[in-house]
Amino acid sequence: MTPQQTVEAFIGHWNACDIDAMMALCAPDIVYHNIPMEPVNGTAEMRAMVEGFFVNLAGCDWQTHAIAANGNTVLTERTDGFTFKDGRHAAIRVMGTFEIDADGRISAWRDYFDMLEFQREFAGQ
Repeated sequence: MTPQQTVEAFIGHWNACDIDAMMALCAPDIVYHNIPMEPVNGTAEMRAMVEGFFVNLAGCDWQTHAIAANGNTVLTERTDGFTFKDGRHAAIRVMGTFEIDADGRISAWRDYFDMLEFQREFAGQ
């Protein structure tokens, strides 16, 4: 896959809530950083974080508005939507940067978003 196709597949796996497929696209030493928060290092930490997040989720609906690739770097402009098991919905606007390693796996993932919007959308979750 091209770097862009890797990222598109990764987002598709989020929308399918398929953690195993997501993790298969990640390098073992991935650094995942939601910029307003502390980074997560490695697939074990990332899996634990994603599994903890999915406990309250019924589904994901990430919409990619724009995507651009330059070499092994892919930029996304997205709205990340979530449906909780209680039926509530939340969505945040996100700019994401993905770096793809020589093996075609995501080695770095940084998402930039407004923390106040995140807190408002996820209040009570």
